[in-house]
Amino acid sequence: MLPHVTSGLPGLGGVLRLVPEDFVVVEIPSYEPSGEGEHLYLEVTKTDLTTPAMVGTLAQALEVPLEEIGYGGLKDRRAVTTQRVSVPASAEVTRLKDLPFQCRVLGRHSNKLRRGHLAGNRFRVRVRQAHPEWRTRARAILEALRQSGLANFYGPQRFGVERRNARIGENGVRSGKLFGPMWRRWLMVSAFQSDLFNRYLTARLADGLFDRVLEGDVCGRLPRGGVFLAEDPAAEQPRVDRFEISPMGPLFGHKLMPTKGPAALREQALLDEVNLKLEDFRKVKAAGTRRRIRLNPSDLEIEEAEGDPVFCFELPSGSYATVLLREFMKCEPGQEEAEEADEAD
Repeated sequence: MLPHVTSGLPGLGGVLRLVPEDFVVVEIPSYEPSGEGEHLYLEVTKTDLTTPAMVGTLAQALEVPLEEIGYGGLKDRRAVTTQRVSVPASAEVTRLKDLPFQCRVLGRHSNKLRRGHLAGNRFRVRVRQAHPEWRTRARAILEALRQSGLANFYGPQRFGVERRNARIGENGVRSGKLFGPMWRRWLMVSAFQSDLFNRYLTARLADGLFDRVLEGDVCGRLPRGGVFLAEDPAAEQPRVDRFEISPMGPLFGHKLMPTKGPAALREQALLDEVNLKLEDFRKVKAAGTRRRIRLNPSDLEIEEAEGDPVFCFELPSGSYATVLLREFMKCEPGQEEAEEADEAD
């Protein structure tokens, strides 16, 4: 089980997703369609349906190959989610009838949507059966998170039931053998990369380094932006304190941007622990990337619906709503399908 940043504060308890409408996700696009190009952008709102199932239905309805449909990320099954999808502009959109989801044409664009082509997601989540004193508890946790920041863990749904995806991904990295469609092979390797990232972040929390810059850390602007090597921790620490930047942890791969000094030693220790080298990830074409370890939950608002807390917030692409919610609930919110694709290669 992952640690809590606010472990000293009692939680709200409660239950998520008693009905799909309790968990609403709206994708925040990185850009708008230009009006010209060989790809047509659609906005799809689905309920209780996975993204791959939605894409498969769309491909069948439009009679286009599955690989010609693009999307920015995976969304939950048991939820009401709105996301953008790209299809060939030559597709007969008049066939978009009697589908198990709503579909709206946005316009043409020059490129196909790909994983990561989104700025983030907007969430509205209702927690039912919360503790009677949830208002007081939620305020205390919110204030603590605004001071400490949120640990940018991957949620347990990332790894599959009983961590099956992560185990398959690990076996693939070690053997160089993975089977199935490309998107599924990517998901397995990414689950293993994500598992190692969580282990890295857990160790930094345990060592009191979650909100500290180490010499040689790779840091990134918040919530997104430029990446750089921190050579003078004392000079960069005030920027971390102001949530301008965050240290970044590894999603291991053969082209991973290197850290230096003490930061590099921490990453190497983790690789040694699992008996792997960066070059091993080449077998499965995992280049690697970096992920911010700390987020600023400044825009979080807590509303009320029929006596239940309703959490309204935005997260950058690749971050998990359930990771934020578990800080408040102090219990595991459940293991649905992946909320959001991350940036791992």
